[in-house]
Amino acid sequence: MPYDTAITGGTIVTADERFEGTVAIEDGKIAALFEPGQVVDADRIVDASGRHVLPGGVDPHVHMMDPGDTEREDFPTGTGAAAAGGITTVGEHHRTDPTVLTAEILTDKRDYLADRARVDYGLLAGGHPDNVDEIEDLEAEGTLAYKSFTCEVHGVPALQSADMHALYEEIDRVDGISMVHPEDELMLNANEERLRAEGQTDGSLIPEWRSKEAEQVAVSTTLQIAKQTGVPFWFAHLSHPELIDQVNWYKQQGVEVYAESCPHYFYLTREDVAEDAPYTMFTPPAREESDRKELWERLDAGEIDMINADHAPSTRAQKAAGEDNVFDAPFGIPGVETVLPLLLNGVADGKVSLERVVEVFATNPAEILDLYPRKGSLQVGADADLTVVDLDRERTLRDEDIVAKCGWTPFDGLTITGDVDTTLVRGEPVYQDGDVVGDPGYGEFVRRGENG
Repeated sequence: MPYDTAITGGTIVTADERFEGTVAIEDGKIAALFEPGQVVDADRIVDASGRHVLPGGVDPHVHMMDPGDTEREDFPTGTGAAAAGGITTVGEHHRTDPTVLTAEILTDKRDYLADRARVDYGLLAGGHPDNVDEIEDLEAEGTLAYKSFTCEVHGVPALQSADMHALYEEIDRVDGISMVHPEDELMLNANEERLRAEGQTDGSLIPEWRSKEAEQVAVSTTLQIAKQTGVPFWFAHLSHPELIDQVNWYKQQGVEVYAESCPHYFYLTREDVAEDAPYTMFTPPAREESDRKELWERLDAGEIDMINADHAPSTRAQKAAGEDNVFDAPFGIPGVETVLPLLLNGVADGKVSLERVVEVFATNPAEILDLYPRKGSLQVGADADLTVVDLDRERTLRDEDIVAKCGWTPFDGLTITGDVDTTLVRGEPVYQDGDVVGDPGYGEFVRRGENG
């Protein structure tokens, strides 16, 4: 009896090792791993000769704007972009219309998305000053995590310390996990007031407005409240190494905290922000060249737990509104399809090992979200979520090749080495030979704790 699919001839890579072999797939699961030379009978053969087979990526930090401002992004296109980037499970954020603050809204959104996703997906809810009483029901309904902000951004109010303490106690009580956008509200407001008074409007003001110091203060406060409440959580988009030091110190004190960063902090600097804003406008912003270089070192040393996209696209027209005054532009950049290629380029440059890439791109996110080993692994019995990559393929990133609905990338013109060849979700190809081939509706809803 043949298997459904066999991926042959490739080098299989996990967070711990690499080896030659064949992955056999049956009924959407990894059914067996065979040594080289063993003949495997399968209805579909994927020849991965000369390439590497990795677990599909798990990215819990994407904004698909669906339902909502779907001019910027939607689920069919955004999850197609994820597939093109080797990502097989996304965690979509609550900043949709309406904002996900109750179990009823979560259920409605899940039902609405049932025929729209090309890859598997979970849903984050808001950790909001007014929805602490909703957390238990949200957890029961399958929330992946709870996102909160320590500053007002995207129209979401800042979560002040007393509200954060109450929220974290409740999330911990129901065995959930939180995610935090850390920038101190009062410091940002003071910076903005000063910069506006000085008449500054160009991109060079962004790193001063969204300062390192504001990020550090919010990280410190959040860590202390997490220590008091015991809640597990991760920091979104940490932008410089001193924040990693803060996280590491609290880890040593027993706080269950994880550090997320994003590729834009490994490739862009404040000079890029000043030159190319508002198209390089995201928050927190890119920092110094020395910070960029040191983040690669921290990544290779195992001090960063996840590299996620923070995929938050805007249209060119929306960004263009800030060309004369960046205060008029929205924050956010696309990125879900370039995370893995940019990490593979780091492998080609000798900055990080391929095993570490697997760890921060797939295995760690799945473990943090309690989806492992169903997701993020190449074990027998796991979902057959795989990406085949070519470490030697060179290409130049171009706006016209971007799958995401916005049709542009801040990395336009960057030549990289390493690219995605094929992506499979539960054994079915969703990206192959340069095309998105998965259908909307194939992706399934996943919830925290579905790890078997």
